[in-house]
Amino acid sequence: MVPRYHSKQFGPSISEGSLLITESKEAFACLQRELAREIQPKNIVEKIFLADVAACVWEMMRLRRCRDHVINLAFGPAIAEILDRVLGPPETAAECEARTALERDWFTKPEARQEVAKRLAAFQLDEGVIEAAAISSQADQLERLDRMMSAQQARLHRAFGAISSYREAFAAQVRAAVEQPALAPLDARQHVG
Repeated sequence: MVPRYHSKQFGPSISEGSLLITESKEAFACLQRELAREIQPKNIVEKIFLADVAACVWEMMRLRRCRDHVINLAFGPAIAEILDRVLGPPETAAECEARTALERDWFTKPEARQEVAKRLAAFQLDEGVIEAAAISSQADQLERLDRMMSAQQARLHRAFGAISSYREAFAAQVRAAVEQPALAPLDARQHVG
């Protein structure tokens, strides 16, 4: 026996399986509600299209977060690289400890951040060089993520196009059915011949 599926099974939660353990079901549900409010799906086919749109948008947001995290994770090594280039490598164990503490504290202590900025300013540089080093060190990963985002964006545009095409085709079917000449009424046939 084939189980019957009710349209509620294809409602907003259709894509919740695609959530990572670090992602919020509530945030995803909010995105789906907003998309549903905008798209206003009329039937099961449009609900499936809506689920695809929600999954695409969510994946694009995930990839953008991932891209940011890749860059942020590269800041630690980038700070070390830039300070070594500008100041030269530490020569003693004490200098190495102090440099390591400065690099670590740059993330959490304003005074460490100011110290790094001061040292960079002596060479007419600013924190932008750390950012540049972080980004350039991850260029391959970022390029791969950019390609993945482009693929998701293309998928999203196809999903929107599918909704539009479906609605246009359905509207054409309705127009054709309404405009089709009705059969002659029975009393009109009685007067013939």
